[in-house]
Amino acid sequence: MQGSLGNNVNSSAVELQDGLMRLIAPNPSPMTSTGTNTYILGRKELLIIDPGPNSEAHLRNIMEVIPDNTKVTHILITHSHLDHSGLAPKLSKILNAPTLAFGTALDGLSNDMKRICKMGLTSENLGIDTEFVPDHFLEDKEKISSLEWEVVAHHTPGHLSNHICYQYLDKLFTGDHIMEWSTSVISPPEGDVSQFINSCEKIYNLHCEKFYPGHGIPVENPSERIVELIEHRKKREVEILNFLKNRDATISQITRNIYLNIDQNLLSVASRNVKAHLVDLIIKKQVTVDDISSDTAIYSLL
Repeated sequence: MQGSLGNNVNSSAVELQDGLMRLIAPNPSPMTSTGTNTYILGRKELLIIDPGPNSEAHLRNIMEVIPDNTKVTHILITHSHLDHSGLAPKLSKILNAPTLAFGTALDGLSNDMKRICKMGLTSENLGIDTEFVPDHFLEDKEKISSLEWEVVAHHTPGHLSNHICYQYLDKLFTGDHIMEWSTSVISPPEGDVSQFINSCEKIYNLHCEKFYPGHGIPVENPSERIVELIEHRKKREVEILNFLKNRDATISQITRNIYLNIDQNLLSVASRNVKAHLVDLIIKKQVTVDDISSDTAIYSLL
C-alpha cells in the first residue's frame, strides 16, 4: 500500500486515522505479537511514538514514509524496553529530533519497591534498554505540542516504572500497559503490580475512546479492557494466596500450579508475573520470604 505521509510504497505502513500512521517493526514473537508498533502523528510537523527496536529494516521503513517537506519535531518513547527504545538514538541523530520519556528504567520506582530492593531484590534487566537516557525527561501531565497537534504525557508505571501513555484528543497510545492481544508482563523491581492497577484506574478516568497499543491491534473497548486487566490481576493474587494457604512454596512451584495450560516456552515469563505478585504481597504484609535475592526462595503467608 502507499503510506499517506510519503509517496513511497511501504507494506508495513497503515493509516489509522487522518494524520496518524502505524508501522510494524519486523520483530514478531510470542512476546511482541506481530511486532512493535511505531506511530507517526501529523502532516507537516511530525511526532514519532516508539521508534521500535534497533533494526535497519525498520529504520528504512520509517524514513520511507517521511516526506522531504516535513519535519519530525519530537520522538516519544513509552518505556525503555529495547523493542520500543532501541532505535531511538539512531533515529534521533538522523532526524535531528529530541527523544522524550519519563526517564531511565529505574526512574519512577515506588518507595515501597525501593525498600524491597534494599532487602535484596535485584533487576534481571530482561529486555531493558539499560543505556537509554532521553534528551528530555517528561513529567506527568506534561504537554508536547505543535501547530497541528497536542499530546499529553501520563506517567503510568506498572509494566515498567518509567512507562508513559500519550493522549492525543480522545485516543491514547498505551505502549505495553494495555493491549488487546495479551496482558502485560510485570517483572519486579521495574514492574510493580500495585502501580499497574493504579495506572489502569488512572487511564480509566481519562475516558478515551480508543487505545493504540505498543503491540497488536487497537483496543476498541477501552473501559471494558481495563476492567478485565484489573480483574485478571486480582484473580492471580487470590490464586497465589490460596496456594500458599496449603504450603510454603517457591516461585517455580506456584507458577506451575496456577498456570496449568501455559505454553512451556512462556513459563519463565509467567514466573516473573508470579514474582511481581509475591513482591506486592510482601509490600502489603500478607506474605514473607526467607531470601528475596534467591531464585529458590521460599514464600509463605504471614
